[in-house]
Amino acid sequence: MKLAFDLILLLLILFVFQVSSSGSDLIPESCRNASKDDPNINYGFCVSSLEAISQNPPSRLEELVDMSVQITKSNATNIVSTISSLLKDPKFSDYAKKCLQDCSELYSDSVLDLDDAIGAFKSKDFNSASTKISAEMSSSSTCEDQFKDGNETSPLTEDNNTYFELNAMSLAFIQMQKQRS
Repeated sequence: MKLAFDLILLLLILFVFQVSSSGSDLIPESCRNASKDDPNINYGFCVSSLEAISQNPPSRLEELVDMSVQITKSNATNIVSTISSLLKDPKFSDYAKKCLQDCSELYSDSVLDLDDAIGAFKSKDFNSASTKISAEMSSSSTCEDQFKDGNETSPLTEDNNTYFELNAMSLAFIQMQKQRS
């Protein structure tokens, strides 16, 4: 009797391990494919970004897309907060402050646009979702370019690069789902 119980317990543990390990493979596998196809995506950054917030790893690509876009939205919100702090710093010129204000508007608007992208994705309108994500990628470039146009050093370069890469990840995952559908 004890042997049968031990065997059932062992099989149950192996089953749970198999289910959890197959779900946890989705992030590294998807990041590997994304970074292989897009030079804007760093494999290590992709995996660490997604695993850092994932207590329960996604088991389906649709969940990974949603997670990726949610991370990007959170990042945009954090950038708006960073900009708010930077605007209080007297070391910035009037031109730099104008750039920061414009960047703040871009990132504030992006949160709503990313919601629209997720809505399009969930309704299986992959082209619209991709278009919206691509537009958000340009927000970070637009922000950065404003500083360059005025020969100013952007205090947001790292933030802009991270935001760009997070959007690139979301876009890559959407394209993967589109190919599967």
